[in-house]
Amino acid sequence: MKKVPLMLFNGEAIPGVAPEYTFDGQQLVNDARNAYGQFVGQKVNRRMVKFNNLIFPHLNLEQVVWLHNKVENFEVNVTYFDTKENDIITRKFYFGDMSEQPLKYDYSGIVAKPIEFINVKVNIIDMGY
Repeated sequence: MKKVPLMLFNGEAIPGVAPEYTFDGQQLVNDARNAYGQFVGQKVNRRMVKFNNLIFPHLNLEQVVWLHNKVENFEVNVTYFDTKENDIITRKFYFGDMSEQPLKYDYSGIVAKPIEFINVKVNIIDMGY
């Protein structure tokens, strides 16, 4: 069976890695109440999506640099399977926090250089477009 990535970032997949994640949905509303205290607000836009704690269990330095470059660009088009739409879609997201845990180092320079990482985490939040 052919392996395909779970998602694409601007048409690219991080090489050889399938991340784990939590898929969160949030409905925005303009929250208004009438004189009786009843909710009369309205739905705003569609349900927003957040890939929360997108975790890459093991990455090498090249993959972490690749991901940092995507995060630094801030905005990204993410292609993924949307269970609400029951289809593959592409939407504009922005990157939230990113963290990484170094696992192995190269000690040949004047300071240690991390070369392998575990538990690399990033959040990707729907921009609503």
